[in-house]
Amino acid sequence: MSICPTNFDEKVECPFVDRKEFIEAFDKAFQNIDLKDYSILVYYGVAGIGKTSLRKELSTLLKKHNESAFHMKIIWTSIDFATEQYRQPYKFLEVLSSQLRQKYDIKFNSFDVALATYWKKVNPHIPLVKENYSEDSIVRDVLDICNEFVPVNLIPNVLNLAKSLPELYQKWALKRKEDISRLSDLEPAEIDELLPVYWAYDLADHLQNTSESAVIFIDTYEALWEKERDIGSFNDRDKWLRKLIENIQKSCLWIICGRETLRWEEVDEDWENYLDQHKIEKLPEKDSLDLLKRCGITEEDIQKALIESSEGVPYYLELSIETYRKIKKKKQPAPEDFAKVPDGIFYRFVKYLDREEKETLKVLSVPRYWNRELFEILIEKFNTGYPVTSFSELHSFSFMDIDDKGKCSMHQLIRKSLQEYQDQYLKKKVHNFMLNYYSNQLKELDIKSITPEHETALTEAFYHAKETLEVEHLSKWFVSVSDPFYRAAFWQLITPMYEEVRQILEAELGSEHPDIATTLNNLAALYYYMGEYKKALPFYQRALETMEKVRDPEYPYVAATLNNLATLYRQIGEYEKALPFYKRALEIMEKVRGAQHPDVATTLSNLAGLYEDMGEYEKALPLYKRTLKIDEKTLSPQHPNIATTINNLAAFYARIGDYEKALPLYKRALDIREKVLGFEHPDVAQTLNNFAVFYESIGEYEKALPLYKRALDIREKVLGPQHPDVSTTLNNLAGLYIDMEEYENALTFYKRTLKID
Repeated sequence: MSICPTNFDEKVECPFVDRKEFIEAFDKAFQNIDLKDYSILVYYGVAGIGKTSLRKELSTLLKKHNESAFHMKIIWTSIDFATEQYRQPYKFLEVLSSQLRQKYDIKFNSFDVALATYWKKVNPHIPLVKENYSEDSIVRDVLDICNEFVPVNLIPNVLNLAKSLPELYQKWALKRKEDISRLSDLEPAEIDELLPVYWAYDLADHLQNTSESAVIFIDTYEALWEKERDIGSFNDRDKWLRKLIENIQKSCLWIICGRETLRWEEVDEDWENYLDQHKIEKLPEKDSLDLLKRCGITEEDIQKALIESSEGVPYYLELSIETYRKIKKKKQPAPEDFAKVPDGIFYRFVKYLDREEKETLKVLSVPRYWNRELFEILIEKFNTGYPVTSFSELHSFSFMDIDDKGKCSMHQLIRKSLQEYQDQYLKKKVHNFMLNYYSNQLKELDIKSITPEHETALTEAFYHAKETLEVEHLSKWFVSVSDPFYRAAFWQLITPMYEEVRQILEAELGSEHPDIATTLNNLAALYYYMGEYKKALPFYQRALETMEKVRDPEYPYVAATLNNLATLYRQIGEYEKALPFYKRALEIMEKVRGAQHPDVATTLSNLAGLYEDMGEYEKALPLYKRTLKIDEKTLSPQHPNIATTINNLAAFYARIGDYEKALPLYKRALDIREKVLGFEHPDVAQTLNNFAVFYESIGEYEKALPLYKRALDIREKVLGPQHPDVSTTLNNLAGLYIDMEEYENALTFYKRTLKID
């Protein structure tokens, strides 16, 4: 249920969403209030997430309970630490006692006497004035009789006077005689520390005498640490409240709303048995939409923009609704009117934070993630003044998140607002630092040793590069840094990044620029390797068209694009389209690079493969041999291109039935590829698959089977289960099972092949 105004002239209120889990937590805590010595229910979450709205809703439920109850009523009240004076223990207790007096006629005799004694000891020459006390205060009654309040002789007088006062005082005096008697011997500081205890005595006595239960709400709990978070122990600031709670056993439920979890178990691990803490998460999208509709925002594009940018924070929506109404008076609002985080969000987030915390959060808002090591590096590098030893304290905020692997992040809304409301020069400096930090992790990267950490480094380096590098530099940087991942077949990882680079380049440089052509070509190659030929074809065509416009027709990159486009046509079986492109590419390469260049060898090998597919074996064989001769002359013996050529030549010999020549070539190709590319590369899978085909063709099924299975494992893992190469291996495995007369297995693999195809 969302609560919001229907009158457009009313101020927008932060909505409450009746989230079942939080209401149930309250009901459960209240129902079990007598089963535990202490009951503390904590609701925590980022600023503006709806804690206060929840607190108000729970208060409404208590009102309804009292209105309908025929027997025991619930005593309840609330106090908000947003009011600075309430953060002082004596004032907190004074206000709460006043509220409970007025609402439920509860007497706070012990607290009143203790506070009056404290005040008189601190101000011995200033008389107490009875008009400063409520009519039902014991201090007023005593002053009516004694006309003076002197701690040395007052306490015995109070106890004696109680006999002439109403019966209620007599019972109290009898029960609290020893506690009151000791006050005159205490120093003011000692009495000040004991004020929560005396207050607790009074409420505990009332609850015991009436068999009633109490609920006390405390809101904006984080304000207790305003400007004093780093002074002394974190848990010293609310030590007095723990003392208060400790002296009211059973029958009292404390509901604390703040930005952080309570950490009382650091003081005494027994508190874990009594703290019930619930994090209030983002507002569900359906409720956000409902609120916007109720408040008159019906434009779908604006609804979408506000829901996405709000990150589920109701206060953001409240401010946005106010902004919408202001704009509406002058013109029709548009999504771009809400692009910036409202000022109020930023100030609400950083309220109660000290300078060092704010400066640290500004720096941390630039990276998307960090760990403890990076946290310390950033703090020292940018000299924020925050102690590096206080990592845990900073990350205890509800807007900070840390997973079980130590990966830290910040709530996206506060992150965005921090980035907007800070010095942009500092932000760019941090982006540049992070770019170098991650780029250094990618230097001289061995493609066989790429780890998830390297993948993260590339992803994060790319994020920061977009923020700090000029457009043309970004393109060249990314081609270089992503090359090891390209060669290691991490195509699914880098393809979205290439797409972003393309969009950025086209937006900044236009569609006819050499860097555009290069990016289109690389992007097409990625889609090709991933088996997405329909996506690859238009990119290759655009790359060739752009390259021919901006470069000399005989430029090597033109030939490379021709070669790639021809290979795609060959792969999809359009041999007649592929042939002229291969021939033209070969002509350019031989003219520009020379007849013995490795690029010429690559094109020769591809042309040979095309002739082989077309059944023109007599044309294919000399081209394969010429390719191998060039490769062996110009490349190292372990170069991947040599392995490719050998693999292709072995497959050719196997196709024409020359098995004696095929076998050693397959072995050599597999050896090179495993050494250079590692054991889980698609090229290794290709050789394994071809090798298995070879063994199957000569009837050695037991040798073929494990090779097929290994090839399938690699292709499914690296290329994904729907890749055409996976389908090829599945089909080959099915055929092998037919040869082995294992028809059930064959049927299974044929069905999988058909599903992919």
